Amino acid sequence: MERSNPFFRGSELPRLALLAAVMLAGWAAVWHFAHHRPPAPEPPLRVESIPEPVAPDESPEFETVTDRTPMSFRDNAAYAKLLEKARERTAPELAQESRRDVFSTHLWERPERYRGVPVHLLGTALRILRFESKLSKTGWLYEAWITTPDARKYPYNCVFEEAPRGLPIGVDVSERVVFNGYFLKILKYQAGDAVRGAPVLVGKLGWEAPLAAEPVKESNRVLFWSMVAIGAMFLVSLLRWVFQLFQYLYAPRRSLGSTRPFTDEIPPADLQAWVESQGPEDEPHEDEEGRAPSG
Repeated sequence: MERSNPFFRGSELPRLALLAAVMLAGWAAVWHFAHHRPPAPEPPLRVESIPEPVAPDESPEFETVTDRTPMSFRDNAAYAKLLEKARERTAPELAQESRRDVFSTHLWERPERYRGVPVHLLGTALRILRFESKLSKTGWLYEAWITTPDARKYPYNCVFEEAPRGLPIGVDVSERVVFNGYFLKILKYQAGDAVRGAPVLVGKLGWEAPLAAEPVKESNRVLFWSMVAIGAMFLVSLLRWVFQLFQYLYAPRRSLGSTRPFTDEIPPADLQAWVESQGPEDEPHEDEEGRAPSG
């Protein structure tokens, strides 16, 4: 008879594995929500009074600007003028005068109506580049391609002269930024095998470096303590599992009876001894006339 194995045939091991998987997934979720807080959305724009009329810049520098074309020397005069205007204003001043009711649709449909108008953006920079330019006093200009809720597939091309310290630069980034800048034109550019357009803004970019570690928010406390409870259940099951393993390995074994194997074959000597022990069978007796008694 083989020894039974209650340790590996029970339900404790699958339960332990399930709790371990749930605990790992839960703690991963806690870490994600604790250290990657979603950015707070801006308050929605509400109708309160009659808005100020849109006043485009009618300076002579904008007379040669042509929409839906690549950047060229014909745009340099207006380009330099907008860089100078952005340079003369502080970031809070430019943010104060930037309009929050102008969206990508307005710029696409009537770009000449919004030439030189300051526009406010809050979105995600997917591409940030730096290049040399004689139009900048520092000799460098930055270019950020920013998507917003109203233009997810068609980003804005935002140019700025001063970049926040620590701002990532590259062709594949994802940074939450705010931009306030003056509208210049609709830029024509090649995107893969398709020709697209993007509104060009010149102004200032705002960005804050993410904190290395942030405390768990109040909204995550329920998830946090749920994972603590699951972790406690995991530890209890682990202790029970280890205890059963200890009993299985170190408990004294029970007597398993005779170890002589059982077989259907009988040794010839044993068979002969059994036959001899049975003795001769009784033979029937004949009567006086030599006839055997009838049955």
